[in-house]
Amino acid sequence: MVDIHVLHMELLGFEKRFYPSQHYVYMFLVKWSDQSEKLIYRNYPEIHTFHKSLKEMFPIEAGHIDPKDRIIPSLPAPKWLDNQKTTENRQGTLAEYCHSLLNLPHKISHCQLVSSFFKVRSEDETPPAPHPFKRNETYVMSRDRARTTNSEITGPIMLDTYRVIADYSKSSKYELNLKAGDLLDIVEKSPNGWWFCQYDTQRGWAPASYLEPLDGPDESEEPEPNYAGELYKTTKGYTAVEDDELTLQLGETIEVIHKLLDGWWVVRKGEKTGFYPSMFLHSTGERRELEPDRNVVRRETPPPRRSTIRNAKSIHAKGRRHISQESYSRQSRRFLQQRGRLPSQPRRNSRATLQQNEDNTVFRGCRGYVTSGNRAPTTAKRAEAKDERPVFQYVGRHRKPRERVFVWGFSYTGALGIPSFVVPDSGRKNPRKYQLTPYRLDMEQKICSAACGYGFTLLASNTKDLTKLWAMGLNKDSQLGFQRTQHDRSKSYEYVLEPSPVPLPLTNPQDTCILQVSCGRAHSLVLTDSEGVFSMGNNFYGQCGRKIVEGEVYSGSHLVHKIEGFDSRVVQVACGQDHSLFLTEKGTVYACGWGADGQTGLGHHDRATFPVPVGGDLAGVKVQQVTTYGDCSLAVSSDGQVFGWGNSEYLQLALVTEAAQISSPRLLPLKNVGKVTQAACGGTQVAVLNERGEVFVWGYGILGKGPNLSESERPEKVPATLFGRSEFNPGVNVSGIRCGLSHFAAITDRGELFVWGKNVRGCLGTGNHNDQYFPWRVTVPGHVVDVACGVDHMVALVKSII
Repeated sequence: MVDIHVLHMELLGFEKRFYPSQHYVYMFLVKWSDQSEKLIYRNYPEIHTFHKSLKEMFPIEAGHIDPKDRIIPSLPAPKWLDNQKTTENRQGTLAEYCHSLLNLPHKISHCQLVSSFFKVRSEDETPPAPHPFKRNETYVMSRDRARTTNSEITGPIMLDTYRVIADYSKSSKYELNLKAGDLLDIVEKSPNGWWFCQYDTQRGWAPASYLEPLDGPDESEEPEPNYAGELYKTTKGYTAVEDDELTLQLGETIEVIHKLLDGWWVVRKGEKTGFYPSMFLHSTGERRELEPDRNVVRRETPPPRRSTIRNAKSIHAKGRRHISQESYSRQSRRFLQQRGRLPSQPRRNSRATLQQNEDNTVFRGCRGYVTSGNRAPTTAKRAEAKDERPVFQYVGRHRKPRERVFVWGFSYTGALGIPSFVVPDSGRKNPRKYQLTPYRLDMEQKICSAACGYGFTLLASNTKDLTKLWAMGLNKDSQLGFQRTQHDRSKSYEYVLEPSPVPLPLTNPQDTCILQVSCGRAHSLVLTDSEGVFSMGNNFYGQCGRKIVEGEVYSGSHLVHKIEGFDSRVVQVACGQDHSLFLTEKGTVYACGWGADGQTGLGHHDRATFPVPVGGDLAGVKVQQVTTYGDCSLAVSSDGQVFGWGNSEYLQLALVTEAAQISSPRLLPLKNVGKVTQAACGGTQVAVLNERGEVFVWGYGILGKGPNLSESERPEKVPATLFGRSEFNPGVNVSGIRCGLSHFAAITDRGELFVWGKNVRGCLGTGNHNDQYFPWRVTVPGHVVDVACGVDHMVALVKSII
């Protein structure tokens, strides 16, 4: 089947239309590979939406992982209000963008998204209804027009709306007068506490302390306290006015432990903590420019504190979360003691302590009972104990570990399966965009396999029950199956916010178990023990192992396809971005889907609609594992050799080729690595694990040996000490490795989880947004059995006593 793609595109000009209201559309003449020419009309906001979708589809080429890898051209965001001058001036920018777009590699310029967006629509062929009194005006672009400026448009695409909680009188011509109840659009949230806002036709600065979000009292973007602290220096002295503030002089070095959006940060100087205006601080790692920019305060006074506002009127019944300075000080001191930076309190005999503090100690057991000595505390004493007395949690000695699922990372797609993170319930008013540490998913089922796709998750149980597969997250291509809506049984949800059952067309459901699940960019594979492999989702490239249907609509599809054509029973499946790999019990590898980078390994760069045996150097080799996630594929043979094919732009296969792609498997000569038992392949990086439990990495990105190693064409050993091996624990070995699109994960034989790489939207689970250049142990309450890595989220299967 011949793919029809855009061959050439020319911007002709724009048209000013008046129906149903005044707006502007650009005119493009598109020439297709079948030599047909079509005239299409597109407005700028939808062009920019297409541009954002393209970046999400190709995160590496968009520079999301490393800005140096960006090849997708930039496109300025739309202005709030378009006028004729803006539309005219933007023509040069748009023409250059289209030219650059079509000169990108074929996997981008010929992809489904590009073809679908520029495909002629019915409204392109049928002119819009004319205005009763005005005729459409057409403006043809000059042939010699060229773009002369880098970008005339900046700013956010969508603006947050905040409400004013009290009257405020401006003290500068650059500020806005505020009245309680006014609604402001926030253009820029400056960390100094002065926000640039728009109210009707006015724009100016306003103190963040006088504003509150509409959906809850707390700021969803406000980070949690970081008691490790970040080093900052004071650029100006400040004398404390309130009791909970600190007095500091110019040039003092302090530690910032909580960055609040109102511009008053909690800082630590020695053992003391207190508030200090962020406008008088700068990071010790920053390079201070002589000429301040707009984000550096242009005035001499910091914004007012929230605590000083009188007659504040909030629309929220629940007040804003407040951490007292006493709590900051206590937690800070505890952190410093744990790190040995402060002397610990002397220990006392535990039995004597219990006798002495019989009335001051509360024990909270696993069943939720509360006791104080042998007496039941009164309500008043219980309330007092909750506030002041220490709380100890414990579980019974004979408590058996239970299988638990923990999730973390980006939540707004629904991939974490916690609905209240996206749509807050009554208990929590603010959404939680990023979950930076492991969070237990409330599921009673025993999960045996988990997979993370591009914004969605599959969970499977090897139970004999009728329901054995659950899904959550993005479902725009029915990669989670048909998820019937409550209001219309004929429609399917495009976002699934909690684990929802996925029905499979099993012949004998009570006698069939699911062995494994795997997820790609927009398709899913489900492997069963006795009924084969099932696929769901986008099949534009044949990645679902069935015939490609031209113009097929994947949204709301009921189709769950059973894949046939293997020489024996399939024992493992692996999803790449838009291709699929299958391993049979005879050790044969099959592939189907997109092959533009040679990732199918079938000796060509075309699409494959049905599973085909992979040859090349794999011919006659018994394979024990296959792995892929982006556009590079690896296979591990039963004798411990590694074979690779597909994309090698990032040195993944540089040991055997200098080309950017390989379309047939090649044996990789890995020297001094030993017998390989596992391999993992991400978007730009590769890892292998040998029989001694040692990890080797190569490729491009953050490889785990520090910031100085960003690329390698040969395997680099990650020191075992970084995974917890020491003279006290000499037997620690890594037992499993995984790769997301831009990060690694390793599980030790002691059930500990280590991660490193790009911390895209908090996907590493380390409690912050920082990239991790060395393996870092993730705090998971239990023994980690398996882990799944995605683009911006992770799922861990854990045996836990909690």
